[in-house]
Amino acid sequence: MDSIATIVIISFVLFLFYVTKFFFTSELLTKKIAGSRARLTFGLFLLLYGVFQIISKIELLTIVIGIVFIIFGFANLYRGYLQNKHYKAIQNKQTV
Repeated sequence: MDSIATIVIISFVLFLFYVTKFFFTSELLTKKIAGSRARLTFGLFLLLYGVFQIISKIELLTIVIGIVFIIFGFANLYRGYLQNKHYKAIQNKQTV
């Protein structure tokens, strides 16, 4: 239980790091990569928060809210992964 809470906190801190990197970067491709990583870490945060909610308290409302968080977290995680993969491929083409 404590390990899930620790990972939730770490993923949220990483999300804040990438969001600030997104806002303070002026280059477009680096901004897109930071935004995709922010989406990825936010998805991880939502997913793990939903799991944590389901594990911590077994009630119908908590389980439903936890499932909603898991669905949105998985969607953000998947979309962030695809965006990050796409923008990293573009970056690799530019550096060659």
